[in-house]
Amino acid sequence: MQKNKKGFTLIELLVVVLIIGILSAVALPQYEKAVEKSRASEAIQTLKMFKEQQALCILEHADIYDCWQGLEGNEGENIFTSINIEIKGTETPMCDYGTTAGPATKNFEYWADGEYIEAIRRPCNKYTLEMNPYKSINFIECYNNSNDGKDWCKMLGF
Repeated sequence: MQKNKKGFTLIELLVVVLIIGILSAVALPQYEKAVEKSRASEAIQTLKMFKEQQALCILEHADIYDCWQGLEGNEGENIFTSINIEIKGTETPMCDYGTTAGPATKNFEYWADGEYIEAIRRPCNKYTLEMNPYKSINFIECYNNSNDGKDWCKMLGF
């Protein structure tokens, strides 16, 4: 007499669960890296917009310090208002770096300190992308601020 086999054995189920576990352990870090690269590209594009607008401001005023007027104490003015860039989906900045706060998005906060424009990855403890107005528009430096043991700058290719 032959028995009707109507299911999977416990060993077969354990093998399938083990294979899924191994695949997810390999795939999740790669997925996290790809998502973070796309988020960083948002900040890089915004930094480039700031840099281009700042270059236009310098051409108009013939001096970089006129474009940074709010950083010297002029009421209600700073680089973010003087170069007139609007970023959609702005939120309230929550990082305190002692610099002039600009717009904030879900993923980044933008700050200026008189010479540099920075994009700080929220929630303020991952990494900072920094652009110097005196260097090339494609020259962006990355500083790892993470306490989670990950080198985000290296992961992003900086």
